[in-house]
Amino acid sequence: MRILCLHGRGSNNDIFKMQTAGFRSQLDDFEFEFVQGTIGHAKEGWAIHTDTFANSGLWEYYDLLDPYNVIETEQELLQLIEDDGPYDGVLGYSQGASLAAQAIIRFAVENPTATADQFPFRFAVFINCPTPIRILEMDEKVEPDIPKPEEADANLYRMLARANPLLDSNSLFPARLGNGRRILTDNTVGLTKADAALDGQLIKIPTLHIRCPEDKEQFGLEAYELCEKSEARQFFHHHDHDFPRGYEEMRAIAKEIRSLAEAA
Repeated sequence: MRILCLHGRGSNNDIFKMQTAGFRSQLDDFEFEFVQGTIGHAKEGWAIHTDTFANSGLWEYYDLLDPYNVIETEQELLQLIEDDGPYDGVLGYSQGASLAAQAIIRFAVENPTATADQFPFRFAVFINCPTPIRILEMDEKVEPDIPKPEEADANLYRMLARANPLLDSNSLFPARLGNGRRILTDNTVGLTKADAALDGQLIKIPTLHIRCPEDKEQFGLEAYELCEKSEARQFFHHHDHDFPRGYEEMRAIAKEIRSLAEAA
C-alpha cells in the first residue's frame, strides 16, 4: 500500500515524519513516501518545530498569491504521480492536504470520463484541510471590489493576502464575478476557493477528513462538503489547526486510515 505524503505550509518532510510517526507505526505494512515543497518559507513566528528543524529549512508547495504557480504545482504533482506511481492513497496536512485535493479536482475536471482506476489515488486522507483553491479562466472583466469586514469570506481573502516575504507574488486584486463568487484576479485568471454551493461535490473518491470541529470552516468543513458524502468519513480532534496528538488519538487515526484503505 503506497501512500504519498504532503506536509503543511511552512514545514518539511522531517517535521511531517515526526508528526505522523504515531499512526504510521501502527501501519507498518504501508509504504509512506514524502514529497517536500520547494518554495522557501519565512521562519519567524510560524512553526513550533522551527528551532528543532532549523537546518532542514521550511517549505511550502506553492505561492498562495500566484495563480500560475498554483496551476504549475498541481500539474507537477499529477506528473509526479504518473512518473513514480501508482499510489494507492494520499495523506496531506494543511497546505499539503489542499494541494492533494486540488490535484484530484484538476484531474476530475480535465478528465470527466475517467474511471475510478484512472484517478491519481484510490483514497485520500486530509488532515486540517484548508478549502482547496481553484483557478478559473476569466471570461468577463471585473473591477476591484474589496470585501466588507462583515462578509463571510473577508477573513479568507485577508489570509490569502498575507504574502510570503520571500516571494514576489503576481499583482492580484479582489473582485466579484457576476454570479457573486469572490476572486483574486489579474483579469486573465481568477483565484478563488472551491465552493460546494457553486461547484457541487468535486471529489468522488473515498476520503477521510481529520479535523477539529471547533476550527474555522475553511480549515476542514468546507473541504469535507466538496466530497461525495457516501464516500467521505470524518474523525474529530480538538487541537484547532494543530496536528492531532496523543497515543490513543494516533491509534484511532491509524485504525481509520486502514479501514478507509481496505474499503477503497
